[in-house]
Amino acid sequence: MSLIKNTFWNLSGYAVPTLVAIPALGFLARDLGPERFGLFSLALAIIGYASIFDAGLTRAIVREISLFRDDQVECGKIVVNSSLILTVLGVTGGGIIYLSGPAIVNLLNVKTEYYPETLQAISLVSLSLPFFLLNQAWLSILEGREEFKKSNLIKSVNSSLIAGLPALAAMIHPSLTWAVLGLLAARVLSLLITFYRCREHIIPAKFSIETTTIVRLMRYGGWITVSNVISPLMSYFDRFIVSHVMGASHVAFYTAPAEGVQRLTILPGALARAVFPKLSGRYGVDEKKKQRNLAYSLMLLAILPVAGTGIIFSEFIITTWLGPAYAGLPAEVFKILLVGFVFGSIAQIPFASIQGAGFSKVTAMVHLCELLPYVAVLYYFISLWGIIGVACAWTLRVSVDCLALILINNKLVK
Repeated sequence: MSLIKNTFWNLSGYAVPTLVAIPALGFLARDLGPERFGLFSLALAIIGYASIFDAGLTRAIVREISLFRDDQVECGKIVVNSSLILTVLGVTGGGIIYLSGPAIVNLLNVKTEYYPETLQAISLVSLSLPFFLLNQAWLSILEGREEFKKSNLIKSVNSSLIAGLPALAAMIHPSLTWAVLGLLAARVLSLLITFYRCREHIIPAKFSIETTTIVRLMRYGGWITVSNVISPLMSYFDRFIVSHVMGASHVAFYTAPAEGVQRLTILPGALARAVFPKLSGRYGVDEKKKQRNLAYSLMLLAILPVAGTGIIFSEFIITTWLGPAYAGLPAEVFKILLVGFVFGSIAQIPFASIQGAGFSKVTAMVHLCELLPYVAVLYYFISLWGIIGVACAWTLRVSVDCLALILINNKLVK
């Protein structure tokens, strides 16, 4: 089955990077120390949240290429115009992050001794945004064409660089600045590799600004942008709240297990990316239903053993991975987040189904409705239970999100 095959290639694309990332994060945690490592994880979160500047275009590219796969002229227009827009947005977004550097550092409640280093790191992060967005756009071309083998061979190399170079840089010089320099170098190299491997789709495309294509991309991507603003905010906001309320010295004890769970999302993410083009209008209703039901089954088979093993052996996993300094509380946080990981993974199927059917506005409205209650619960839980409360709030939010999306998908997508 192509869904299983494409999911396999998506997983393969992350297998090697994961083998690199797990020890790399361990080395970073040891070389940088808890506070610097916590700040580095926040730098990663800034890049993750900065995906809002793609204006929903990476998702729109996958859908558009899937729909117009046999029309090479229209595909060329999609490639050229989306690349142009994302370059402009990347430079704009990077400039905003750069200018907001002092405000971000103050918000994070960083100790005075780490202030200059953190400000420099944020400046370097801002430079990486255009490379990040353009890389995502070009990889989306391959996903829309369901060339998952090729796209994931590229991702395997790129993600290994992104995971490994910061750790290598920190080994040379154990500072936050050098770690982020390694991240920036990895982003630049990744874009060059992606361009070389996707050149057959990029170079032949004739440069022309097509208003019709831009409007179509932006109309669909506009509501994706709302989700892209809110979803990363809810995914990463907890880390910034911990830093702001409890101080940056506490961040690592939450972000370390959170990063571990984040790495596990390669499993559901691989399946969700494989099923999205099949739910994007090219296939018939019966085929879509079949693919959606198969995706649910595969998702449960993939994530339940992983989550169960992680919960049972959480203490051993955390201390072996990050060192004895992370024993105790981080392992308890890890357990709670793994419960949320199960619900968040399942939610990716109805999410892909709703957006694939063209109802990006619906998922955006769901996220809008969740935002304020989540923030209120997050502040309340952190006041009660500290970082354990933060983990509980995140898990509660993704669980409610999962149930809401399933109910909406069953009613909306026939």
